Amino acid sequence: MEQRFRWKREYEGLASQFLKQHFGGPQGVVNCFPCTRGDYPWGEHRPSVVDSRVPAKNNTEYHGLERHAMQYHATNQYEYAYHHWILAAFWRLEDMKTNGFDDARHDAALEYCLKHAHYNEALHLWQQSQRTRRVPTPEEFELNPVALEAKTDTALDQLSRANSSGKKAK
Repeated sequence: MEQRFRWKREYEGLASQFLKQHFGGPQGVVNCFPCTRGDYPWGEHRPSVVDSRVPAKNNTEYHGLERHAMQYHATNQYEYAYHHWILAAFWRLEDMKTNGFDDARHDAALEYCLKHAHYNEALHLWQQSQRTRRVPTPEEFELNPVALEAKTDTALDQLSRANSSGKKAK
């Protein structure tokens, strides 16, 4: 893993700040993503903490944070995208520690979040500079521009579907 995409201790403070700012705390993240809410329709069995399915269930949070981050990115809200990528990385890291995941696949997923975080932070700084700087490119952050565009399209589609279903409900 390249040094600039490794988790740094300073990110913990940022993650804590962003967690409070966007969700009020950890419970806000848990409540935001349906699979982990107390009122989720589990049926007859709700997994307990020692249930072997809990790690699979926990990924709802960081996948949700990543989905929100991409939606912010797709709508040019780069500062919030940066915040959510840091949160997703932090949530992944904590899940890795809790469950003893120390393999290359999990490290790569953490690195992926940090690449996106740094890219969106650079885009945010570019926005703030009255765009007098050169626009950052995905390649500078080891991101595949074709894959990024596909994920951006998916995020816009998700937002469009959510908007359409909201209009129908009114």
